[in-house]
Amino acid sequence: MKKVYLLVSGVILAAGAVNAQVDAERAYLPFEKQDATTRVTGLVSDDRAPGDIIIEDDFSDFGNWDIGTEGGTIPEFELTTTTPTDVDDYCGAMASPTNANGFAMFNGITYLLDDAVEPADATVTFADPIDCSAATAVTLEFFAFYRAFNADDVFVEVTNDGWGTFESYQLFVDMPTNDPTRQEVILKDVTSVAAGEATVEVRFRWTELGADPDFGSGYGFGIDDFKVKEAWDYDVEITASYHRSGVGVYMENGMEYYQIPNDQVTEIEFAGKVQNLGGVTQNNAKLNVEVSGPVTYSGTSAGVDLPVGASDSVSCATTLTPADNGDYNAVYWFDSDDAEEETVNDTIVDPGTIQRTEYMYARDNGIGGSSIGNVTSNTGAPLLIGNTMDIFGDGVIGAVDIVVTDDASNVGKLIFAQVMIFDGGAGAFIYADQTADHEITSGENGGPITVTFSEEIEVFAGQTILVLAGHYGGATEARFRMAQGVDEQTVLGYTSGATDPFFLQSPSAIMVRTHMRSYVGLEETVINNFSISQNIPNPFGDNSVINYELNEAAAVSVEFVDVSGKVVKSINNGTQAAGAYTLAVDANDFAEGVYFYTFTVGAEKVTKRMVITK
Repeated sequence: MKKVYLLVSGVILAAGAVNAQVDAERAYLPFEKQDATTRVTGLVSDDRAPGDIIIEDDFSDFGNWDIGTEGGTIPEFELTTTTPTDVDDYCGAMASPTNANGFAMFNGITYLLDDAVEPADATVTFADPIDCSAATAVTLEFFAFYRAFNADDVFVEVTNDGWGTFESYQLFVDMPTNDPTRQEVILKDVTSVAAGEATVEVRFRWTELGADPDFGSGYGFGIDDFKVKEAWDYDVEITASYHRSGVGVYMENGMEYYQIPNDQVTEIEFAGKVQNLGGVTQNNAKLNVEVSGPVTYSGTSAGVDLPVGASDSVSCATTLTPADNGDYNAVYWFDSDDAEEETVNDTIVDPGTIQRTEYMYARDNGIGGSSIGNVTSNTGAPLLIGNTMDIFGDGVIGAVDIVVTDDASNVGKLIFAQVMIFDGGAGAFIYADQTADHEITSGENGGPITVTFSEEIEVFAGQTILVLAGHYGGATEARFRMAQGVDEQTVLGYTSGATDPFFLQSPSAIMVRTHMRSYVGLEETVINNFSISQNIPNPFGDNSVINYELNEAAAVSVEFVDVSGKVVKSINNGTQAAGAYTLAVDANDFAEGVYFYTFTVGAEKVTKRMVITK
């Protein structure tokens, strides 16, 4: 059995609290192949004119590469034709187009599993100097494989004077801890250090200097299909894409939302970042966005002129308001006045950009990566942690989904949700309400757990709320799932006894989701002309039964809805005579998750909650 270590990632206390440094727990997570969001791209530029590629190497000759370390560290890259087993287990296999010929891989997992983590500052260097003296602009291209962890960093570095001085370009800067492995072609403008130089050298570098088995050494970093190219004249690269609501409300640039209920629908702004990798100024570079879904959208930004190597951020001049329920998918790309000569890096496809639903309001994108149990200054004590969210329309909050990890130690722990509302005058979040405690069962562990408020919380357009998941500490603590990276100061928490929140540095969204509807009374059984029992067992992963009894003949129907309010199954039993009945529920008819079933008997209704685990 593989060991699981809890690792550390920094957080900083927010304004109003002392400026102390504390640390959030992280855990190594096995690779879940179905969740991997790799962006594998085939080799590009194979149709270039002769001479445009200055040097290329697919690692088929290991003699072309030197492996080494810096600062006296020991762990090294390896040159291999097969993904190391440890890396494959936690990250998946190297998927570069020519991986069968060989590639370089740093295996961070092996040191953790051997319980012998050492400082790591490892390099793999192209052995021969590269003559770029005839090039006025130079692009470096390579295939990269990486999964981020706590304190490891990866770089590509370029020198023209034998490493006396060099330029260092950090890779995957915005990748959150434990996010799925990324595999993609990367292009870097290295004109400033390489153009016109006869002795250019390139190396790839992995660093993790903590050397603490409790913190770990990271996952893996692989390189293949290396090219140094004379840059195209016309080449812009899209480096980031965003969809934002609430620009200028709580956060200057707004926040991203992935599930938007009907009463919170508002306009969405689209933005992106671009860099000029070409050899000349890119005139009128602009962002284009196309959205498909129940409502379609096309938008374009104002144009900007980009000097060689320059970057900029732009946003579309128009916005999208998703008028109908459903999934919306966006495609972002940059172009300029002159036709692109390198198109592989122009476009980002973002499936599932947003989803308009009946009731669910969420900032996480649904892809669980990292997790948090506590911060080191608060170990063993109660913790609250969650996301800020803007309110765009009057409504009520009746429940919160809290997504927990599948750690066995979660079972039996008490969790709860709390909502706070920002008071602009006081400059602070004010307590609104808290749910009753919920004990995590083995059947629901690892999935979303719905906790309800005894009275709905009224919220109004223009407010900002803080939706928090909480636990009571202990020798082992309940662990909450985290998803994609989000803006700093939008993930806030409270340590035991604190009156001011802290915010996570380089945070990931906490997987907490509000239900914008009231659930008051839904768990009560109405007994007039009939009675309904809770389904047994609950939660369940195979079969469950619902017992009910009619005091007199009546028409009986049952409707099952998911947490977004979508009807997933309907049963019409017609008119039934007085007596006792049993309704069988087959988990195969449902996806894993939380559902509500409503019995309609004559003119009366009763709604109850069931949880399906698989």
